[in-house]
Amino acid sequence: MTPAVSQPALLSLRPADAEDEAFLRRLFAETQDQLALLRPNAALWNALVDVQYRGRKMTYGESYPTAEDAILYRGSEPLGRLFLHREPGCLRILDIAVLIECRGQGIGSWALRQCQKRAAEAGLRVELSVNPTSPARLLYERLGFRATEEDAMHVAMAWDATAAL
Repeated sequence: MTPAVSQPALLSLRPADAEDEAFLRRLFAETQDQLALLRPNAALWNALVDVQYRGRKMTYGESYPTAEDAILYRGSEPLGRLFLHREPGCLRILDIAVLIECRGQGIGSWALRQCQKRAAEAGLRVELSVNPTSPARLLYERLGFRATEEDAMHVAMAWDATAAL
């Protein structure tokens, strides 16, 4: 992925590599709200997070071998992840996450706008899936994503440059 830089915020993206493993595991652990009740039992919580992290990594690797895994940075500080897969007609966001302490600072918005810009230039839609109760859904809607399917577990959303004009 070609680095994209926003000068005012000094945000950038760069391809993830093996040295990012500890950061990616930490970021993944922060997103596992469904395991929150198990946090007091640190050994059990860590074991479950590790199993889920390895499982997701294996599934992504097998299902999306050509996907782009990028680390979101401000200066030299890793803040989040953007995992994209190009499909016919769309750029699919498989995972976007920002560290808890960095949320609400426009980092996720910046990353999403980078995806939208890239998709618009290539004539593609941007698609993603979100938990219906996630606060991220409001961010996606503010940036022009619209629900295309919804059930109790997931909301499929899409952004189309032609519809957004």
